[in-house]
Amino acid sequence: MKRVLKPSEVLYDFEIVEDREIEGDFILPQYKDAYNKIKTSLLLNGEGYNIYLVDEFCKDRVKHIISYVKHILTDGKPPKDICYVIKGNVKEPVPLFVNNGYGNKLKKVVDKIQEFYAESIFKFYNGVDNKEKEHLISTIKDRRSKIVGDLIKLSKDYGFEIKTSGEGFTFIPIVDGKEMTEDEFDNLKEEDKFEILNKVDELKINANDILEKLRNMKNDEINRIREIMDSFFKEEMEELNLVIEEEFNDDSEAKDYIHYLITEIKGELEENYSISYEDDEEAIRDIIYKYDVNVIVDNSDIEYPPVIFEEDPSVSNLFGSIDYENHNNIYVSTVKSIRAGSYVRANGGCLILRASSLLSNSQSYYYLKRAIISEKVDLDYNRGYIELFTLSSLKPVPMPINTKVIIIGDYDIYDALYNYDKEFRTIFKTRADYRGVLKAENKVKTVLLKEINRLSKENNIKPITSSGIREIAKFLSRKAENKNKIHFDHDELSNLIIQANYKAAEEAREFIDGDDIENIAYRKEPIEREYLELYDEKKLLIDVSGSKVGQINGLSVIDTGYTSFGKPVKITCTCFKGEGKIIDAQRESNLSGKIHTKGINILKGYINNINGGYKTLPVDFNLSFEQLYGVIDGDSASVAEALAIISALCKIPIKQNISITGSINQFGQVQPIGGVNEKIEGFFEVCKIMDDTEGKGVVIPLSNKDDLVLSREVERAIFEGKFKIYTIETVEDAMELVFDAEEITMDNIMELISKQCIEYEKK
Repeated sequence: MKRVLKPSEVLYDFEIVEDREIEGDFILPQYKDAYNKIKTSLLLNGEGYNIYLVDEFCKDRVKHIISYVKHILTDGKPPKDICYVIKGNVKEPVPLFVNNGYGNKLKKVVDKIQEFYAESIFKFYNGVDNKEKEHLISTIKDRRSKIVGDLIKLSKDYGFEIKTSGEGFTFIPIVDGKEMTEDEFDNLKEEDKFEILNKVDELKINANDILEKLRNMKNDEINRIREIMDSFFKEEMEELNLVIEEEFNDDSEAKDYIHYLITEIKGELEENYSISYEDDEEAIRDIIYKYDVNVIVDNSDIEYPPVIFEEDPSVSNLFGSIDYENHNNIYVSTVKSIRAGSYVRANGGCLILRASSLLSNSQSYYYLKRAIISEKVDLDYNRGYIELFTLSSLKPVPMPINTKVIIIGDYDIYDALYNYDKEFRTIFKTRADYRGVLKAENKVKTVLLKEINRLSKENNIKPITSSGIREIAKFLSRKAENKNKIHFDHDELSNLIIQANYKAAEEAREFIDGDDIENIAYRKEPIEREYLELYDEKKLLIDVSGSKVGQINGLSVIDTGYTSFGKPVKITCTCFKGEGKIIDAQRESNLSGKIHTKGINILKGYINNINGGYKTLPVDFNLSFEQLYGVIDGDSASVAEALAIISALCKIPIKQNISITGSINQFGQVQPIGGVNEKIEGFFEVCKIMDDTEGKGVVIPLSNKDDLVLSREVERAIFEGKFKIYTIETVEDAMELVFDAEEITMDNIMELISKQCIEYEKK
C-alpha cells in the first residue's frame, strides 16, 4: 500500500522534563544487562570468571564502569599490603602479604630491629659491664699470649724468628742474630737450604700441636661468650618484643616474619663473633642490613578491593619490573628494585583494560593469560639481555595474585580471540554487551537529561534551552536511526555540547538553543559541499523534473568514516533482444560488491516471476549506475533497478522529481534499508541547488517510517507541503507512484510486457 506521510508522522517529537536538576544515581539502562553479568562474575570465586565487555571505548563509559565495580566491591575485605622480603637467599626475595596498612608498619619495625642490633652488638663488643664476658676475654688473651710465647720460644730453639700474618704464622731463619733475607737464602748451598727446610717442617709439626691448643681454647671460650651474647640480646630485646607482639597481634604472617628475622640476625651475629669489633664490623653490617622490606603495594588508604584502569598495559605496567642501578657499568639489583604493576596492585579487586591497547603491546596478552591461569605473577620476564651486564640480579619468588579482569573491546576482537585462542574461552567466561540503542522511554529520557546535566556541570556549559535539549535528543535518535530510540554515545554527546557552547560563547549569548545544536549536528564537511558543487555545475548529471524512460533517481550514501551524507545517483537501463539476462555494468567492470551482486540475482528472480516463470524473456537488460566509478555494494537500489528495467521494457516514462530507495525480494516485497535520513536529505539538497524543492519527494520502504529523523529544514518543507515522503510495501506501489502514466496496475504492466516480448521475438 502506497501513501504519503503526514507531517505529524515525520516531525521529530521529544517530550522533555522541564526540571533537569535530577538527583540520585541510576544504573544506566544501556548497561543494565551488562552490569548484572559483571556483578555475577565479580562475586563468583570460580576460575575463569573474567569479563569481556563488548563496548565502544570512551572515558565517560570507563568512569561509569569503575564507579559501578567499586560499588559492587564496597563490602569486600580491605586488600592486603604486598611486600617483598629477604628470607634465606638474598637473591631470591619472597612475597609477604600482610594486613591492610601493615606493610609500612612492618618496614618500620624491621628498621627498628636493625637499629637495635647495630647498637646492641656495638655495645656488647665494647662494653665492660659484663664481668664474666670480660673475664673470658682476658683469659683468652692471657692464654693466647702464653701459647704464642711458647711458640716463639720453640721457634728460637730451632733457629727461627716467628712473624704473624692474616693467614697465620711465618717462620724466618736467623743467622748471626739477624733475619735471613730471600737473597741470602737463594745464595745458600743446596744442602744448607735442605737442612733449613727440614727444620721448618719439623717446627711446623710441633707448632701445629701448640696452635691446636690455641684453637680449642679459643673455641671453648668464644662459645661461652656467644651464650652470654644470646642472653644479652634476649634481655635487651624484651621491650621491643612487647611492642611487636602488641602491634602485630592480629597478623600472624607479619609476626612470623619478624620472629624469623630476629632469630636469624641474632644467630648470625653470634656465629660471626670473634672478640674484635674492627675485624667483625663489615660482616656485622652485612648480616644486619641484608634483611630489607620493600612494600610494593601499600593499601593503607584503601578500604575495599581496588579497581584500577590501566591506560597503557605494557608488560612492565601490568605486572611490575626490577630496576637496575649502574655501578661502574655493572648493573646491580636488590629487593628495593622491585616495582609492582597494576595487575598486582589490583590484587583482590578488579583491573580494567582496553582490548586494543592490550593487544598492541607485544607479549602483554600472553603474560596476562599466564598470570590468570597460574594465579601467580612471575617477574622473570624482566630477565633477559641485561643480565649479560649484571653483577647482581634477582630472581624473586612468584607472587600469588587473584585479580579479576575486565577487557573492553569490540565484537571483532572478541570473535577473533574466542575462535582462535582456546585459552581465552576458559579465562574470560563472561561476555557482557553494551546496548547503546534504547527505546526513548521515560526512564531513558531521564537518564539522558541527567547525563546532559552532568556534562554541563563538568565542562562549565551554558544553560541549554528546551529546544536545545530537543535537538540533542534528536541528534542521538538519528544516531540510533530510529525516532523512537536513543543512541547513548557519550563521546558524541560531550563533543556536541562543548562545540555548541563554544559557538554560543563566541556570539556572547547566555544560552545554548536548538539552532546551536543543529548547526553542529548537521554541519557539512568540505567533501559534501564539493559534491553539491558538482551537481550545481552540471558535472554530475541528474534530472529533478520531467519524465524519462529507463532512467530513475536512486539514492546512495557516501560514508568516509568521519562523515556520511546522501548522494542521488542516476540509474539507467536499456534493453535489447537477448535471453532474459540482466547485465550489470558494475559487475562486468569488477565494481560490484557481494551484496550488490546478490541483489542483482534476486532482481532476476523477481523479473522472471512477474513474467510467469514459464518462458524466458527474449530481452537482455543493461543496468548502469551512471558516473559512479568505485565499488558499489548493498541492495538498497534494487527497487529502483526493477522500476528502470520495467520502464525500459514497457516504454513507460519515470517521474524525475521523485527519488526512490528500497530493497526487494523475489516476490516484489519491499524491504528496509539503511541511511534513509542521509538519502532523503541528499536528494533534498540537490533539488534545492538544481531547481527547488517544490513538488519533489522521496519514496522509502514503509518499514523505514520510524527511522525518519530529518533536519529541521527538511521537516519544514514537509510541514509546508512542498516536499513529500512516500512509503511503499511492494514494487507495484512504487510503480503507481513513479511511473508517469494515467493508470498503472500489475495487470497493465503484465500486458505491456507481453506485447513487448512479442515484438522482440519478431526481430
